[in-house]
Amino acid sequence: MVQVDVFWSYGIGSSFALAAFRQLRRLKAENDARKFKLGWKAASGLPSPEEDASGVEVMPAGLSESNGRAFQELVNQLKESGFKPGKISLRDLKGLQRAVKDWFEANGDAFNNEYFLKNLLFLSLLFVPSGSVLLWSNPSWETMQVGKYETIPQWLVGVFTTTNVTQGILGFYLTWRSLMKGKYYQAAMHTFLSYLGFFFILANGWDNKGYQRFFSKNRESFEAWSWKNVVPWAFSDVAAILLAYGAMFLPLMYYWIIDWLLKGEDMEKGLEPKELLDRMPEAFGQFGAVNAAIFGGALGGSILATVLVRRLGWAKGMAVWAGIMGLNLSKVGLGPVMCRKVMRIEDLNGVPVEELVRKEIEALREPAPVGT
Repeated sequence: MVQVDVFWSYGIGSSFALAAFRQLRRLKAENDARKFKLGWKAASGLPSPEEDASGVEVMPAGLSESNGRAFQELVNQLKESGFKPGKISLRDLKGLQRAVKDWFEANGDAFNNEYFLKNLLFLSLLFVPSGSVLLWSNPSWETMQVGKYETIPQWLVGVFTTTNVTQGILGFYLTWRSLMKGKYYQAAMHTFLSYLGFFFILANGWDNKGYQRFFSKNRESFEAWSWKNVVPWAFSDVAAILLAYGAMFLPLMYYWIIDWLLKGEDMEKGLEPKELLDRMPEAFGQFGAVNAAIFGGALGGSILATVLVRRLGWAKGMAVWAGIMGLNLSKVGLGPVMCRKVMRIEDLNGVPVEELVRKEIEALREPAPVGT
């Protein structure tokens, strides 16, 4: 589980961003347009006017435009100051600090919103404690039967708890970036592939015995594996802790994801958002769509990989599995269908947010009509 939590925390962060994609895109567009209206034309993240070959002022589009300029400025400054690896001067550090500051200003909307805050609180207050308790009480099971108290280094515990938060932050941010570019299917793949990696380690692992490790309460049970091990595992501390924490944080996670998706669609249609408890039939349908993608797609794909590897060997089994998954995630497969169903969209690609902001800014720049 130490290994799978890296994928799971990433998937949690990604799924939160994906669920609130309409709200996040609107927040980004409104914030950038507001900055321009207030005269923050030099603010990082806003498209700056430039002149084309004919001398006409144009507004460039592209999410990474400001980031690219900031990075290029830093590179030029480092070259001018004669920067060499291992010989960092005070000017170099100031340039690096300025570039980092520019990056955070350009990407601040990814973190300055209630959805990221809830993601951060969920990971730190619920997800990290559950993993820490399991690692402390059942180190053999948490390390998938390859470690114990005497062999687990102290730094591993620190890295484990830290990555359970940082991976969730990374998953949220990278999914946010895809969403701002209007790449909905790419954003959905951040969530799906992270859960695919999560279930692949649980079901198959590195030796086609992942499911045996998962359903063994300790190292001795794993070494004497049989399906009879599932019964004592179900009554072990491992299962009790998993059940207790699952009952605590899974309902909240599902509530936020489904609520944000439904309210985001209402917002897009210009409707008054309804509370989730007032639309239970629709909520249950969305709940089914989300779980079909996670358990039907990700878990099902992992089980398929485990069976193919066991029957055909690693090389042939993984080759066949990669072909099946590649086809399934292509335009003719079930991947796009699930994405449309979960995100409640018609098109897998939308307009980049900065293109929307650029058009609004151009409209503001147009001279007001003169009355006759």
